Amino acid sequence: MNTVEELRTAMVEQMISTRRLLSPSWIAAFADVPRHAFLRRFFRQSDDLSGWEAVRDTDPTATEMIYTDTTWVTQLDNDPRRWLTARDAGKPVNGIPTSSGTAPGLMALMLEALDVHDGHRVLEIGTGSGYNAALLCHRLGASLVTTVEVDPTVASAARDGLNLSGYQPTIIVADGADGHPRSVPYDRLIATCSVPTIPPAWVEQIRPGGVILTSLYRDLGGGPLIRLHVAEAGHAEGRFLPDYGDLMPLHAYPPADAARRLDAAVANDESDTRETSLGPDVLDDPDFGMVLALQLPSVTSIGFDPATGPQRWLLADDGSCACLAETTGAVSQHGSRRLWDEVEAAHRWWLDAGSPSRDRFGLTVAGSRQWVWLDNHDRRLPESRQA
Repeated sequence: MNTVEELRTAMVEQMISTRRLLSPSWIAAFADVPRHAFLRRFFRQSDDLSGWEAVRDTDPTATEMIYTDTTWVTQLDNDPRRWLTARDAGKPVNGIPTSSGTAPGLMALMLEALDVHDGHRVLEIGTGSGYNAALLCHRLGASLVTTVEVDPTVASAARDGLNLSGYQPTIIVADGADGHPRSVPYDRLIATCSVPTIPPAWVEQIRPGGVILTSLYRDLGGGPLIRLHVAEAGHAEGRFLPDYGDLMPLHAYPPADAARRLDAAVANDESDTRETSLGPDVLDDPDFGMVLALQLPSVTSIGFDPATGPQRWLLADDGSCACLAETTGAVSQHGSRRLWDEVEAAHRWWLDAGSPSRDRFGLTVAGSRQWVWLDNHDRRLPESRQA
């Protein structure tokens, strides 16, 4: 069996080989900070995907699991008792993930993109397990790191891991959307959670010339990592990173209940059916998938596999739905919106634009207004599809 040090070294070497880790300072941080100190308890999805199994760090394969480039769920349904429930039952439990230890590779990618320098003061939104805060402390010193977590139980567990590892950043239990105004200004803000729009407080609390790094949350996914440069109070602008980055949403913006929407859609037998030339793979394209997610902010997707063959559903918050039969290419649509028509229109726009990659898109924050653009801030995505 490999030692903890050997497992951590292998994890770091793997991130270097995939170029997630580049700079010596971050390589040293990942090599020194013990991830296992922040994942004493977590969940793994059962082999049959039926639910979540409780894992303790002392379980036979737990250490090997911890030192893989994997996101591990640490809380379900905002309820710290769910882990004990699953552990006592000895079988998987159902639930929606509400906190996690993000995959180290994604953390490395984001920390490299944050472009911190000695002396920078960093505000982290979403303490989570505390591992990312520890990495920041290793790089900058704990006195320069402030981390905000809305859930007091999560914050307490993170504090334990940080103390065990020898780091004492400032930990604030509060709504991350408000930042932490008592210690402004900051040089950098990194959010290890995603938000549907950039909170105004974040822009206001970063000095001119500073950087905000986060992901925009969409139920359709797309993993839109955005790096914004703050020009002046209330104004920031930047481009999406070329890499996919899926993060849990801020607690104030829970994910859509796709299963509930699907139950309602399946119960409705009134729909229009036609053929389509687009397959379900367009929804998962690394570039178009992000664009579509940004254009359809109130829509989620779910797969369904009845006896008639696999289906891909799009489900909107107003009850509109579209079902693509993957075998036949037939699309059924119901409701005030024709969701698959919207997908096709968005795809035509994207093709006409030359099938641009995700890093050609950007975001402008100007006071209360925010918009996504292609190549420059005057070339906006179709406004009818903006959040």
